[in-house]
Parts: sequence; structure tokens; C-alpha cells
Amino acid sequence: MSIFANRNRQKLGDFLPVTALAISGIVFSILAFAALRGYYLNIDRQQFQRDATYYSGVFKSDVERHVTSLAAIHAFVSASHDVNRWEFSAFAHQILPQNSGFKAVLWLPKVSRQQRRTFETNLQRDGLYGLRLRELTEQNRLVDASRRSTYLPVAYVEPFESSGNLIGVDLSTNKIYAQLLAQARNTGRQAASGPVSQVLIDGAEPPIVLVAFPLNRAQASHGVAAPEGPQGYVLGILQLNGVIADAIGPRAPLQASIGYGDPVAPTIFLDVPGKTLRLDQWFGDSEFHQKVAFSVAGEHFFLVLRSARREAALTRFYAPAGAALLTLTLAALLAQSMLITILRKREVEHAVIERTAELSMLNQTLSGEVRQRRQAEAALRIAKEKAESANRAKSVFLSTMSHELRTPLNAIIGFSSILVNPGHKLDAKTEDYLQEINRSGIRLLELINDILDVTQMDTEDAAQNEPVVIADILEPALAAIKPQADGAGVTLQRATGETSAVLRGDHRRLQKALFNLLSNAVKFNGKGGWVQIAVHREGDCLAIEVSDNGIGMPADAEALIARLFSQYDGSLARKHEGIGLGLTLAHRVAHYHDAALTISSTLGKGTVVKMLFSGHRVVRALEVA
Repeated sequence: MSIFANRNRQKLGDFLPVTALAISGIVFSILAFAALRGYYLNIDRQQFQRDATYYSGVFKSDVERHVTSLAAIHAFVSASHDVNRWEFSAFAHQILPQNSGFKAVLWLPKVSRQQRRTFETNLQRDGLYGLRLRELTEQNRLVDASRRSTYLPVAYVEPFESSGNLIGVDLSTNKIYAQLLAQARNTGRQAASGPVSQVLIDGAEPPIVLVAFPLNRAQASHGVAAPEGPQGYVLGILQLNGVIADAIGPRAPLQASIGYGDPVAPTIFLDVPGKTLRLDQWFGDSEFHQKVAFSVAGEHFFLVLRSARREAALTRFYAPAGAALLTLTLAALLAQSMLITILRKREVEHAVIERTAELSMLNQTLSGEVRQRRQAEAALRIAKEKAESANRAKSVFLSTMSHELRTPLNAIIGFSSILVNPGHKLDAKTEDYLQEINRSGIRLLELINDILDVTQMDTEDAAQNEPVVIADILEPALAAIKPQADGAGVTLQRATGETSAVLRGDHRRLQKALFNLLSNAVKFNGKGGWVQIAVHREGDCLAIEVSDNGIGMPADAEALIARLFSQYDGSLARKHEGIGLGLTLAHRVAHYHDAALTISSTLGKGTVVKMLFSGHRVVRALEVA
């Protein structure tokens, strides 16, 4: 038992390094994921801080520029005791295009009760006919201003097109403006309101800040400030979202809004009138955010910024996951290598034991293979001898057939030809018998010659290379088949084509093959039918086609009729003479000349047989010349 226990402990001990490496790989992959994710997170945080610093700086500069521009208008009005509406408009038109955050700029002169009629007269003199001093009721209705000691009406406003309806409206008692104007009067310097949502001007987008500059002119006679307070106010209606749009824009990598109130958790003012959010609500699930303090004419606000983009999947997940996967893969590869080494060690130990037994078995196997090879060599020698003997027997058979069959056939044909000579007087029946013997002998001799040709082409390597003019084999074949066609009532047609083309091959066998194709086309046709032969080129190749409108044959008969002594229907052997050698000979002649013989036939409609000779068998015109 102790031996088996030691072996088991040894086996487990072999795998301890692999287990430790796998655990270490998992731990390091987790650490790599966390480290790389933290690295990219820190980079994004730093980039956000740089963006926030840059854009907040631009925004504060723009706000200061707006306040400074309003101060310039205040200085212009202060320097001109009798500025009119046109001068105010001209100067304001130089300032406003550069400060698109201003919705409107107004001049509110201080008008006493005694100066009211003069003020109204001046308005009408400027072309504002019928306009009188007015005020807004609590129901936001415009009525004639009630009698009081002083008024702060709107004398000039730019842009006039969108804000001209405020001309002549007294703002000293309006709840939107009264507190701001009182603050500027009491402090004697510029003052700004908190965010407001309505300013009596159409199209103004919140959050809106009102900025007022009091006009404190010195008395002309004594050079001291007027004891009754400012002589008027330059009022600017500032849209902070417009400043944000100019300074930050929609394509910035962060979003901004305006906060006001508690420095720790200011209220966020949106661009919808009366719509506000808590700071944490506006930050929402944004990854990075920041709060930057700024002031407008001494009033404190906050520019709150948040990241516009969600975390990038590439840097926050895929790249860390890739690093973790790479670490895990390296650990797995190392563990695999160690495991393979351990397993290979065990395999070697087993292999050493098994190799000795295998060597003895291999010796026995080799001995058996040697015996088998010797037996196979002996069988191959016997088979070779049998093949050579069969080839010799075939040659002897062909020689014997050539001599034994041709000799008596020649005698039969010769003597029958002599007997049917017109010099011998024979009765009609005897003469018919002799002519039939003569025709049968000739046909049998041609059949024997065809069989010998087929056999010889099987043993020869390639066809002869003599030039063969197509017309020289075409005309004799047509002439030889014409009596048969006339007797069957079949018309022979010849399509114009490449009859002057020249092939390299065996003249006699090509003519014989062409004759057999024409003979089959006539034989398997009916009275009134036609047989056509055409010669044409297909690229570098030359095609000879024999077509007819005879009985045709089914598609599956093409492979059968190329066999020796075969016709596709046994009933035809009784209806048409022949033993099925014609297409076989044509097929062998085509193969003998490196040509392809194809048959296209439809039962009851006819057949097209084409011999396509490759380009190296076609003699070019320059070679013929």
C-alpha cells in the first residue's frame, strides 16, 4: 500500500508547479486588467481637468469681456451729456456683435416728475409717435405710469428690433429690476442680479443675469456727485448660456451649465424657464465633473462641468481585457509547456519499456514483409509473362486473321467479279446471286479491315503527321455515300466553311471515319430527310460536324454506342444492317488524332456528331503556303 501511496503522491507532486502557475496567471491577469484600466482612467481624468481648466478660463474671459464692454457703453454715456438714441445705437452696434451673450443693452435715464412731459416729447421727436411713459402692472399689463417723484424709463435699447417694446417703460417699480437698480444706487458701482428666468424681452433664454452700471455724473457747477443719486443706469441683459455656447461649443468633450447659491451644492439653472436641478442630479452618472467659481460684477456664480463622453470601451474594457487575456495566455502557454514536459517524461518512461517489445515484433514483421515481397515479385513476373504471352497471341491472331480471312475473301471477290462479267452469259437469278456474293465479300472485307484498324490504333502511340486537306477527305466521302443517300431518299447538304483547312494526321483513317459518320446519318434517317456536313473553326481548333434530322437517340445512349459492336437499341439491328462498328471507329480515329468526338441527339429530332481537333493538329495558313 505504501508503494502505491508514494507513487500517487509523486504523480500529484509533478502537477503542483502547473497548478501554482495557473493560479498565478489568473491573479496577474486580474492585476493587469485593474492596473491598465486605472492607467487609462487617470489619463482621461487628467485630460478632463486640462479641458475643464481651458474651457473655464475661456468662459471667464468671455464673461469679463461682456462686463467690460458694458462698462465701455457706460463710459460712453457718461462722457456724453446729451447722447441721443442714434449715437447710443451706433456705439452699441460696435460692441454687441463681439459679445453675443448680451440679449439687450438699455439706457435708463432718471426722469423727475417735472421732466416727464419733456421726456415724452423727446420720444415722439425721435419718431416714436404716441409713446408715453408707461409701467407694468402686477398682471403684466402696460398702463400709463402713475404720478411719482422720479422715474427710470427705458430711453434707448439695442437691438431695437427685438426689444423696442420696452421704450418708455418705467422699471423703477418693476419687481425684476427694482432690487438690482436699488443695489447699484446704494453701492454707487456696478451690480449684478442672480439668475432670472424672465426679463420682459421676447426670446431671452435663461439663465439670465442683469448687470447695471449707475451713471454718477458730477454737478457742472460744483464738481461733486449729485446728492440725489445716479442720473441713470446702463443695463445689460446677459444670457450666460450664450456665453457658454461661444466659449465651449457643442463639439467640446465636456458639457457646462450655470450654478448659483450654496457654494457646496449650488442650484443648477437650465435653459428652460423655471427649471432647476440639484448639483448631484445634473452631474448624474458622468464620469468626471468639476465646479469652477466665477463672478459677474461682484455677484458670485459657478460654472459646473461634466464629461460629455461615456467611458471608451476600447480603453476601459478591451485594452485592459486584452492585457489580462495576454497575461493569462502567456501563463497558459507556460503551464501547457510544463504539462507537456511532464507528460512527455512519463511517455518516455513508458516508451523505454515498450520499445524493446516493439523491436522484437518489428523483426518478425520485417521477416514477414520480406516473404510477402518475394511472393509479390514472383506473382508480378508471372503476370508479366502472361501479358506478354497474350500480346503475342493477339499479334498471331491478327496475322492469322489477316492471312486466313483476307485470302479466301479475295478469292471469293475475284471469282465472283469474273463471273458477273458481261462476257459470261448467265441467267438473271444466277447473276443476282453472284452479285450478292460479291457485295457481301466486299462488305465483309471492309469489316475485317475496320476491325484491324481499330485494333492497330489501340496499339499505336499517335497518328501520322502528314498534311490532310479537309476537301480531299470530304469530297470522296460525299461521293462514296451519295448512292446510298439517293437510294434512301436522303438529301446531302454541305455548308460552306473551312474546307480548305489542313490537318496533320492519317488521310485514309480520317476519310474512313468521315464516311462512317455520313453512312450512319443516312442509314438512320428516313425518306425526305437531310444530312449536312459543316467545317468551321472554334478559336484555334477545327470542328467537323455531321448533322441530320433522323430518328435520333436518347441522351443515355451516347456512352453505349461508342463501344465495339454496339447500337443503342437491339431492335435496330434487325431493322438496319450493320454491327455497330461505325461510331466506334470514328471515336477511335478522333482519339487517335487527339480530337474530341461529341454526340448531341434528341430522340425523334436528329443527331449532331462533332469531331473537334485541337490547335496543334491544325496547320496554319503560313505553314501551308
